[in-house]
Amino acid sequence: MSEAVEFGSKAAADRAREEHADLVCPVDDDKRMRTVHFVSDTPDTLLDRLRAEADEGTAQREDRGPGQVDLTDAERGRLDFSKGRANVLWARSIKGLAARHGVSDWTSYVDPTLTVDEHREVMENAGQEGGGARADPDQRDADREANAAATEQAEGCNHARGHCEHGDPDACEFLQEACGYSEAEVSDLLTEPDPAPGDGPTDDDASPLSPPDDLEGARVGAYLRSVRGYLNATDAVAEHIEKLRESLEHANDAARAVNGIRTDAGLEPIHFTKLEDANADLTDLVRMVATTCEECHADHSEHGHDVTAGDREDVREAAVDGAGSTPVGVSDETERAATEADT
Repeated sequence: MSEAVEFGSKAAADRAREEHADLVCPVDDDKRMRTVHFVSDTPDTLLDRLRAEADEGTAQREDRGPGQVDLTDAERGRLDFSKGRANVLWARSIKGLAARHGVSDWTSYVDPTLTVDEHREVMENAGQEGGGARADPDQRDADREANAAATEQAEGCNHARGHCEHGDPDACEFLQEACGYSEAEVSDLLTEPDPAPGDGPTDDDASPLSPPDDLEGARVGAYLRSVRGYLNATDAVAEHIEKLRESLEHANDAARAVNGIRTDAGLEPIHFTKLEDANADLTDLVRMVATTCEECHADHSEHGHDVTAGDREDVREAAVDGAGSTPVGVSDETERAATEADT
């Protein structure tokens, strides 16, 4: 998909086409028009500059104003060039519009979401209002800093609340120390999850996970935070494993189809490096589980596949000695595939 830039005149559009001929989209661009279409991988910095120049040209055509006017250091300090369309050329063009309409405190009216041309009406209205300063610049800067700090604080508290609900003790402490949460409010966030299916994080061992009667005071809160962290984390693991299983099946099916077509055409099959990398990550994950597991048993009783001698196996044994050595074992299909790989 191409990137469109509308210039203020056909001559300006033609100059842009000539200067950046290698970036003009051969499909979408129409040399008869003032709008130039550039290819999708045109650098953003170039597009921003061209749009600023185009906006200036449009504004000059509409207003016959003074074009761009240099910015003072104070004006640069009051503008946030990290937002929206804001850049130096854009700001200088808007200042030119402001001068055209007699607006002295023009930075108070700037909107980073608007183009230079869209600021034409803004500055025209500001000029009709009197064109003076809306507020003392120093006070406005102080207000802006205060608002930014309040926003940052609110975002930080919201972020910490989510982590606290998931059992992060540091986040819970932050809520109390920085966000004004009481101990009771934090405790409400850490209320023991309801074990009813479908209502929040659950676990078949919900009853044993309840705080023992012997625990008191801060240990109860720490225990509940850990339980909530465990339940949320295992729910996330189950969700990601399901997605991973589907993606791996699709990737292998597609790779198999590619090599099938190549074979039919008399071509050699290829190795798929991204699948090789994924396989390496998966086998490393098995090794990591075997090394770090707190619960090292794997229960296959609800997996719907045959087992050799039993439904449970030790992940450490499977990682070290191979899955075929455990009571669960491996399928005949897997054994045949492994045998073929050895021959």
